[in-house]
Amino acid sequence: MSFTAVQKVSAYESIVDQIERAVETGELKAGDRLPGERQLMADFSVSRATVREAMRVLQATGIVESRPGDPRGPLITAYSSKMLEKSMSRLASLESISRVELLQFRLLLEGNACLLAARNRTHADLERMDDALRGLEEVARSGEGRFGTLVNNFHASIRHAAGNQLIEVCGNVVGGIMSDLAERRLLTEVDRRARTAQSIHDARVLIEAIRQGHAVQAQRISVQNIYRYYEGDLSPEEIEALSGIVGELPIA
Repeated sequence: MSFTAVQKVSAYESIVDQIERAVETGELKAGDRLPGERQLMADFSVSRATVREAMRVLQATGIVESRPGDPRGPLITAYSSKMLEKSMSRLASLESISRVELLQFRLLLEGNACLLAARNRTHADLERMDDALRGLEEVARSGEGRFGTLVNNFHASIRHAAGNQLIEVCGNVVGGIMSDLAERRLLTEVDRRARTAQSIHDARVLIEAIRQGHAVQAQRISVQNIYRYYEGDLSPEEIEALSGIVGELPIA
């Protein structure tokens, strides 16, 4: 049997861990206040510098709001989707996350966003999608602007229509990263104009399925459209990894 070295946890990390756990279990709720700095030093038997470092970490992750000199102590903040977005951004930016993992997640996320959008869309949502499509058409005609950014704006309008905060937050993070990938994909195209024209056609077909409330069809169209955009730049291994999501239907 083999063992690994024991990790020594610093004092400030222990404080952070205890407070995070108290928030998770509901012992500490939004609006509660932690004791002041002196009391925290006494409670944890640590120095002022250690307490301040722990509060800095907790504030950076959005768990507490702390103002220097406030005698009332750090405030436990209400949950915000911004906290999740920050965490997702850090995770998605890790070098250990491969392109195929990003594509797998995006196919699953955008496909289900379209399924929900077809069921939940409002007139205002459809107008937002049409506006985003017009932006794509304009940049395709002029050749000016970042096509990848406008593609992400188009998908963002659909994610908003889905009516699910988690899908919207996660999609905004992954979509932002994928917009750069989409731009790089165009650089490998022999005929950039044909590629952008195909993407605009695909977007029109997708909007129509959502407009008509064809949820499953919209889900499949979205997955096929995204896959088709990257297919020519994928390795055989990446194609195999995505095949279970794309399914056996032809990309037509």
